[in-house]
Amino acid sequence: MQDMINTRLIGVAEYEISTEETDVITARFSTSGSPEASIGSGRARGDTSNGFPGDYRVQYWDAAGLLTGDLDLHIESAGDAYRLTWRHRKENVRLPAAIGEVVFEGIGFATGENSMGIAYWMSDKVSAAYQARTPR
Repeated sequence: MQDMINTRLIGVAEYEISTEETDVITARFSTSGSPEASIGSGRARGDTSNGFPGDYRVQYWDAAGLLTGDLDLHIESAGDAYRLTWRHRKENVRLPAAIGEVVFEGIGFATGENSMGIAYWMSDKVSAAYQARTPR
């Protein structure tokens, strides 16, 4: 039997390589924790000369415009798809994770020449740390 994902948070996103700014990827996302299925935004900076694969610093804002994440993002090709990992940066003081630890994992596929659809989830370890902090 395949391993099941046991996570505190899951989400979907759309990434698009900017045609207006060099080395920028813009994002729209929604998570299982978003109030009323609101849509947040994001912006990643890194070398996009070879498309999506590479390393980025990405920041995310909720629908109200409040910064909700500042992470290191790694995108790698996986056949016709992509694997994504987001790692903790010191700027995320609220996360129960060590600097450099994987906070989110995801998979994606091209939806256009410069766009990608993504499913992502919080890593098991960080999910368990949140669970341990939550009073029962």
